[in-house]
Amino acid sequence: MKIQLILYLCILTIANAAVSQIKRNIIKTSDYYHKLMSGGASKLAELNMFTTAMPKGGDLHHHYSGAIYVEIYLDWLAKLNYCVYGVDNSSLTIEKYTVESNPSRLSSAVKSSCLTADQIRADNDFYRELLKRWSDADYANHYHEQPPPDKQFFDTFAYFSPINMDSNYNVGLMWIKNRALDENVQYIETMLRGGPNFAVSSSLDATINALTSQTSDTNLEKAFTSYYNLISKNTTISNSINTYIKSIETAMNQINDANFTLRFQSYVTRSNSPARIFTSLYSAFTAVTRSNFIVGVNIVGPENGIVAMRDYTLHMKMFRFFKQQHPRQQQQM
Repeated sequence: MKIQLILYLCILTIANAAVSQIKRNIIKTSDYYHKLMSGGASKLAELNMFTTAMPKGGDLHHHYSGAIYVEIYLDWLAKLNYCVYGVDNSSLTIEKYTVESNPSRLSSAVKSSCLTADQIRADNDFYRELLKRWSDADYANHYHEQPPPDKQFFDTFAYFSPINMDSNYNVGLMWIKNRALDENVQYIETMLRGGPNFAVSSSLDATINALTSQTSDTNLEKAFTSYYNLISKNTTISNSINTYIKSIETAMNQINDANFTLRFQSYVTRSNSPARIFTSLYSAFTAVTRSNFIVGVNIVGPENGIVAMRDYTLHMKMFRFFKQQHPRQQQQM
């Protein structure tokens, strides 16, 4: 009994010493942070070093395509032999800053307005404009000639989406991993691709699309259950979800190691029709069930869109329904 008591007291002493050291470290860290923040002007260089070195844990709402820097997209643009329109011209149906994925089809008049990656980098003014349009570089908060912050954010995805190719996913994820480690982030859940959506029954599509946020729970449950039972028995849909899972898991090849862990969230787009959101949610929740690397389901897109606001309650009730079918899965709103 004496030996056990001595061991217990030793362990307790060590534990108390460890707790005391942690408390001292917290106080020192807090004091140093407040020192950097005090005075007439914050010490920005030191604050940047402080926050970069600080352990971050995990990033749980991460957009793969939005995390890649514009400079990386220009590298891929060059490899793909794509170009970017440098002007707006409604008569030629071209829009400034958008990507052309098939330059060979262009007439000479249009082709001269579509810039290669090398041409973009050689034109410093346009290069700076492109950085500001495709990202938040130099974004002020904000003057009248700039789009509102939320529109600026959502607009960027359409610009570089043609450059996001399956063949680049692993390269992009490795780049994201290395940058995360540089910033002391050990875990990321990213949104790489949404699950497949599909149309199986025109009559059930019409039934789902007729639902609203005011539809009674009884009628919602009846419609949801009918469509769920139908698509859950469809082998073509099942195979397409397996293909989707395989593409995700292939993209993460050799990313995870002792210092970093990557996981994925599937997602649906809130601006779609109710039927397409429902089938997309089926794919997303099913993918989480079948894969150890797809761990959550998200809903994305402008929250202030007309459809998003009109159908908000309907979307949440769809999530509730799928949570009942797949009770162990996560979701983010």
